[in-house]
Amino acid sequence: MLPALDADSLLALWERALGQTAGSREDVLLRAMAQSAAPPRTLSERNARFIEIHACLFGRDVALVSHCPACGAVAEFTGDCAALTRRLAEEMSTADHGSAHRLESHGHLVEFRLPDAADVQAASTEDAEDDFVWHLLDRCVVKCTRDGADVSVGELPEPVLEALSERMEALAPGASVSFAVTCPHCDARWNAPLDVGQLVWQKVQAAAERLLFEIDALARAYGWTELDVLRLSSLRRAAYLQMVTS
Repeated sequence: MLPALDADSLLALWERALGQTAGSREDVLLRAMAQSAAPPRTLSERNARFIEIHACLFGRDVALVSHCPACGAVAEFTGDCAALTRRLAEEMSTADHGSAHRLESHGHLVEFRLPDAADVQAASTEDAEDDFVWHLLDRCVVKCTRDGADVSVGELPEPVLEALSERMEALAPGASVSFAVTCPHCDARWNAPLDVGQLVWQKVQAAAERLLFEIDALARAYGWTELDVLRLSSLRRAAYLQMVTS
């Protein structure tokens, strides 16, 4: 069971994570909510942990929006954290993270391993964010040859890179989260990806910014300190804020 965060703890968490790169920021969130749990090793475990954090802090329902690739219409849908957790548990039970894998594609022989949380952290560094997928594959490809000659990841043609990404996803489906969506206007269908770690951070940031607004408004109106405002329950803060802004 994850710990609930009071208002002061949520602000402290936001402050620690703010300004970090994406991978480091998510690690801050994971450590803050981990208690005694071991850090997630695989991407599937990482996604499962973030879904658990979302359910703890923001509820089990996840309101999502995607845009139809065919007509551009907005499609709104809801994910359920409990269902996502069950799905990831099933996928993690079938994933093979401990083995080396081989792929033959377009005359290339690629030996690779599945990415883990450490690979994501390294590929998410500030100077690598513009080419995250390439850096991730570069870490996970053990060896690549064409006609017996060594080939670097940077020399692999696009079809081979696509085949490699698809093979990795098939071997560890829980490493990415997506939803099958149907357009409400033209009935087109597509898979909408979800970055669970980014979603949790966005909600932490939004909640922190709302708290800062409440602190500012009530401090100006009543002369209270930040601590005075944070000691109030969320219901009382909302009631005072309504009086101040009405």
